[in-house]
Amino acid sequence: MTRTSDSVAVAIAERYLADAVEHSQVWDAHYPKPEGDPSQGALSSSEEASVRLIEIILEYAKETEDALLHVGAAFDANFTYATAIRLAEDGGAHSIRGVKLSSDRLGWSVVELSITTVRRIAYFCRQRSLVDRIRVYGQLVHYFHGLLGPWKCAAADASSECISGLIIAIELLVTSLNEYHSEGHGVVVKQDQGAS
Repeated sequence: MTRTSDSVAVAIAERYLADAVEHSQVWDAHYPKPEGDPSQGALSSSEEASVRLIEIILEYAKETEDALLHVGAAFDANFTYATAIRLAEDGGAHSIRGVKLSSDRLGWSVVELSITTVRRIAYFCRQRSLVDRIRVYGQLVHYFHGLLGPWKCAAADASSECISGLIIAIELLVTSLNEYHSEGHGVVVKQDQGAS
């Protein structure tokens, strides 16, 4: 079952990637690729909070896999885009825009859709299994793409922080998928397959 679940995880991530890449020419024309190693820097939040966030993202990824394996279809009814307020170290309150995820086991969290969040998650995912990294990065691509949508002329309305986060998430996912396939795992979904 693990091998099947891994294949489904990869198929889902490849679908999310194909959906996002379809519109990447528009993003690339307006936003340069961010510099630096995606798994370094911007580690201001605690390791505990980042690990908890990764665990919640993995729960969502595995729920999608389970639905596909048992029902044959899955939809994104369990997360929403939200704005949250958090207290900062300077005593002020700051707004963040992101994806609100809820877990019966771990509570709720908001994945801030920013390059800082992607870098922090990548840093704390380094020791995870390859398939878990694919799950997490696939979910990040999906969250960013879902927020931005398949916009063709609305590039001016998206923040550069959000676009940069998406670009880094795509890069992390592509690198992880390439590593997965280079280890001899078969291709599960072709990039040109459409959703039915």
